[in-house]
Parts: sequence; C-alpha cells; structure tokens
Amino acid sequence: MKLELTSTGYLHIPAEEAVRFPTGTAIALVRGGELWVMPVSHLGAGGLLLKLRNSRGDRSIFVQEFLPEGVAPGIRDAVWDEQYGALRIPLFCSDVMTEK
Repeated sequence: MKLELTSTGYLHIPAEEAVRFPTGTAIALVRGGELWVMPVSHLGAGGLLLKLRNSRGDRSIFVQEFLPEGVAPGIRDAVWDEQYGALRIPLFCSDVMTEK
C-alpha cells in the first residue's frame, strides 16, 4: 500500500487501511528504520488521533515528533504486519517519491 508522509509531519492513511484503527487512535514508534503505527485498543488508553481528511474516510496522523532527523517527505510503500498488529512504514529508502 502507498502512504504519504507530508512535509508538515503528517502521515496520510487511505480509508481502506484506516479501518484497522477502529477507535480512531494509535501509537507510533520507530523501530529499525521504520515507523510503526499501531491501533489503540480502547478510547481511554490515549494515543494519537487519526484525523478525518475527506468524505472517503482517509485519515491523517501527526507523527513528526517521532521521526528521526533527515527523514524526507514523500510516498512510501507500507505493509500491515499481522504478527505485531502494526502498520510498518520505511523511513529511509532510496525510492521515496518526494512531494511536488
């Protein structure tokens, strides 16, 4: 799947992937050169808010505070890791399509 990391620090998640976050909240962490975004199990647990972007149900989550220095904005190939229940997004790769 393709996700966009914007120059303003948001990760755009398409509606078909946003359904993996039923509470509308998530946690984010960096592991081994990847950003992992994981759903929060219930509303009272806190986390980052997935904001509604449009009527299709696409979402945005602010992740800039978790990103290491030097991460370029752009389109990335992400995968859902069923074992860990995490959306895994590579942060550093040579084939990142930059924003125009």
